[in-house]
Amino acid sequence: MAKIQIKSEKITPFGGIFPIMDEFNRVLSGIVDSTLGFRCKLFGYQYSEIIRSLMCVYFCGKTYEFNKAEKLNTLLLEALLTTGQLTKGFCLTL
Repeated sequence: MAKIQIKSEKITPFGGIFPIMDEFNRVLSGIVDSTLGFRCKLFGYQYSEIIRSLMCVYFCGKTYEFNKAEKLNTLLLEALLTTGQLTKGFCLTL
């Protein structure tokens, strides 16, 4: 005998995310992975799973802040200039 559950039609910030993620998996995850390619199997997550995780953060009303790590970026540029991998005055868009 099958179990029957009656679920509310009310969508809450957390309960309503599951149908959205199911739709993402059904429609978009294949497109994301085929366009961006597969990541190394050692890492364990594909790009579609990373995007899905970020979507959950946004759709559930949380905030996500990107850390620019300006000091680390400056260090990286200085190291590249010092080792000769970049030339001072050369224009490069990253």
